[in-house]
Amino acid sequence: MGAAAVWLWGREMEAYVGEKTRGVRTKAAEGIRAVDATAGKVLDRGGDALRRADEFLQDTREDVSEALRAGEEAIRPAPAARKA
Repeated sequence: MGAAAVWLWGREMEAYVGEKTRGVRTKAAEGIRAVDATAGKVLDRGGDALRRADEFLQDTREDVSEALRAGEEAIRPAPAARKA
């Protein structure tokens, strides 16, 4: 019986459902667009934070390397004098 109803009135039922759900589908599409925009902003901010963190780590790495070289030179003994 259901198959006969779909066969006879399938297109009409599809059009009816499509028309009745148009508003809901429009709102859902707008919601998806809003989520996309918000996610893009959040990811951009995250990218900025990661770039700043990377710059901080590079600066720190250079500072540590310079401090270690200075410490190495400070504790290295002077070359031994040659006996003639």
